[in-house]
Amino acid sequence: MRKFSIVLAIAFAALLVGARLPAPSLGTGQAMAADAPTVYPDDMYMGKPDAKVTVFEFASLSCPHCAAFNNDVLPKIKADYMDKGLVRWIYRDFPLNRDAYLAAILTHCASPIRYFAMVDSLFRSQSFWETQPDVLVALKQIGASEGVDEKTYDACIDDKALKEKILARLKEASDKFQVNATPSFIINGKLYSGEMPYEDFKKILDAALGAS
Repeated sequence: MRKFSIVLAIAFAALLVGARLPAPSLGTGQAMAADAPTVYPDDMYMGKPDAKVTVFEFASLSCPHCAAFNNDVLPKIKADYMDKGLVRWIYRDFPLNRDAYLAAILTHCASPIRYFAMVDSLFRSQSFWETQPDVLVALKQIGASEGVDEKTYDACIDDKALKEKILARLKEASDKFQVNATPSFIINGKLYSGEMPYEDFKKILDAALGAS
């Protein structure tokens, strides 16, 4: 699990878009009470929209714990719960730094049907692009391999509405849902923070399904 200063995160991101955002409050703890997030029309999700349980994941593409969860645990959850129509999985950007912010912008440049493939590609190549002298150049290379050319990515980087949406939802996650670490998950009104093995996540999902 990676924690960070929300104040610093919003400060760096605000500088990139020229926004002026107040510092959000922090929350700590495992399985804290949380309001149920709103499902936005443009939310990207896996699974069926009418699944019994909706999981909100808050992740940073630069977070190694998020990458490990994506690579090792999420495929099992997808096979056992999403593909069977039991769980809808909504992914929310929670960039910890400038690199993750630029990577999040790249995911939204991809075709909606390629969105999760792009997220997966960035997590699996994290050790490459996060260690390059110029992260933007590395992200453009990955984008090109996933069908997003440099011109398209540059246009997304200049898209003020897209950048402000990412920041607004980061701020909402912190202010309203007390997210202050990645990965974090909201399931049935409870906030769980930190990378979990599949067996632990399965227990939480089974309990949520039983309560639905």
